[in-house]
Parts: sequence; structure tokens; C-alpha cells
Amino acid sequence: MLPGWGFAGPAVRHFEEQYHCYSVAAADKAHLERGDKILLPPSAFDTLARLNVDYPMLFQLTAASSRRTHSGVLEFTAEEGCCYIPYWMMQNLLIEEGSLITVKNISLPKATFVKLQPQSVDFLEISNPKAVLEHALRNFSCVTLGDVIQIQYNDKNYHLALQQVQPADAACIIETDCQVDFDAPVGYVEPERPTTTTEVSNISQGDNNVEAPDEKATGIRIVNGQIVRPESNNNSKTTEIPLAERLGATGVQKNAAIPEEAPAVDYWALQSEGARRLDGKAPAPLVDASGKEVDIRALRAEAAAKRLLVQQTASSMNGSGRTTSATNSASETPPSEPIHVESKRKSRIAGKYSKLKSSSAFQGSANQLK
Repeated sequence: MLPGWGFAGPAVRHFEEQYHCYSVAAADKAHLERGDKILLPPSAFDTLARLNVDYPMLFQLTAASSRRTHSGVLEFTAEEGCCYIPYWMMQNLLIEEGSLITVKNISLPKATFVKLQPQSVDFLEISNPKAVLEHALRNFSCVTLGDVIQIQYNDKNYHLALQQVQPADAACIIETDCQVDFDAPVGYVEPERPTTTTEVSNISQGDNNVEAPDEKATGIRIVNGQIVRPESNNNSKTTEIPLAERLGATGVQKNAAIPEEAPAVDYWALQSEGARRLDGKAPAPLVDASGKEVDIRALRAEAAAKRLLVQQTASSMNGSGRTTSATNSASETPPSEPIHVESKRKSRIAGKYSKLKSSSAFQGSANQLK
């Protein structure tokens, strides 16, 4: 009787086979070293197609020494009796080329938390390690506690040990929201804080009530699983506005765009010269910093008096060589509003073409209505 057809014997519900293991470089697929995908023979696909397995297909790889890890599958193109896995997985299993491993399909829960420990301090040279790790883990299907995975960045290999995996010792990281944390790299030494003279005096006097000033540590540090760099410690915001010494220099020029250097409200009252809006609406009144409306006429009258005073002083100095009482003259002469001179220029239609209408060319009988 055939098992699994209801005649005799239990139905096969899982896949488990033994294969000779080789690295993916032997199959001319060295790019698979960037992930955890393996290659299985076509017979494995035929068996899996008859089973009710979960997708994506995940497998447990077990060596003769009972060391195990987990992986996904990329293709079913390997030779019969062989499988190809990344070399870093062979190192985790402590096996060599051609060793026998047991491949078994398995279902894993979704990962919720993963803690990694870089195996070298060179990992701290990466400016954004979480972004690099997120991009590298796209080629991985699952993670196993105790494994040392390998990622590549800038033509360099980085090894990361999996110290914590939740909710189980092995979990799937495909289409899941997983939190990632980092531990201090292997060989990392916390930089020493410089001891100031205040701290030395407090220690010598035995004064425990006075707290020493908090000096910032130098160098790259690991704080609460985050890589802290020296430039990220400077969080203080300066209110000083950089002003350029001259035009073209680096900095911000002194102009009305900076509130500290903006002209006073009387500047705009004098420079407007009674300008009108293009849409014909009444212009908005000028107000000072306190919200009080400014009398534009009074400001213009005061400015006109000052200009007249300067002119009379200059004319008296240049003409007779003696000064006159310009203040009285300025007070006697009432300030006048600026006179708007309308343009007397005529348009081309009014000055040229309109004359043709009164010429004899337009006085013929044909132009008269009858």
C-alpha cells in the first residue's frame, strides 16, 4: 500500500533529507554570501510540492555535531544529493566542504526584537549602521540565536553575533516589524573621561556634596545600544547670527531679513512716498512693534524739516561763511506734502496715429454716410 493515500501508513507532513554540503562559490553563485539563501536539488521541490508546507519555505540545517542554524531557499537547481549554502553558515555549523547535513522544513514565528554585537570595532566607522543593517537584512529570511551573520558594506565584510532573538531562539524576519539593538563591539574600550582640577580638589577634600562638572567623553561611544559620535554631542543651539564682514564673505548679510538688523518703522514710512497699491485698494496702515498705528504725515513733516535744516546750514556756510538760525526758518516754513507730477508724455497713438484721423485721407465722400 502507498502511504499518504489513505490505504496504509501515516501521511508525510514534513520534509527531511540529508545532503552533501558545499559552499555557494562551488556553484558559481558567490553573491549568495550576502544572505542566508541555499540551493537544493529538484527532487526536494517535488517532495515539498506534495506537502502542505508554510510559505516562505524555511529550513533547519543540522550538522553531525548537532549544531544547527536556519535558512531560506533560493533555487532548486543543485545536483542530486548535494546542497549549496553560504560559507559563513558552514562556519557556524563547523563543517567542511562535502560534509553531510540534515535539511528539514520548519515554521518560525515573526521576529520582534534582535540584539547584535559587532565582532570588530571597524563597524563603528559606518556613519549610519542601522540603515546599512536594514538594507543588508533584506537578503535574509530568518535569524538564529548564537549565529554570526555576515554583511557587506563598501567592499568589506562585517560579522555580527546574534545575542538575543525574540520571541524564540529562531525567528523569521520577512515582512515583520522588528526592533534592532546593538551591543558594544568586541575589543571596544570606553574612552576615559578627562579629570579636571575641580574633580581632583573635591576628591582630595572628601567633599561629597559638591558635584563635579559633567565633562563630555571624547571618541565614539555606545550609549543604550546607540552609536554616539563626538559631533552628535554638541546639541546646544547658538542664538548668535553669523554676519559677514563684507559682501561675498561667508555668513548672513545685514539686511531686513534678519529681525535684529531690520530698519525701524519710520524708515518704511519715509521710503513709501505715498505709494498706491496696484489693485486700487487702500494700503494697510503702518504699525510699530507695540501695535500702535504710526502717523505717516508727522514722520514725513519731521523728515522734511530735518532736510531743510541741513540745506540752510550748508548754504549759509558756503555763501556768507556764517550760520543762520535754521531752526526758526524750518519752523516758519510749514512742511508740504510731496507733489506727484503726472507724466505729460503722450502715447504714440495720441501723438502720431491720431493725427491721421484729421488728415485729408479720411475726408473723402466714401467716408460720409448718406
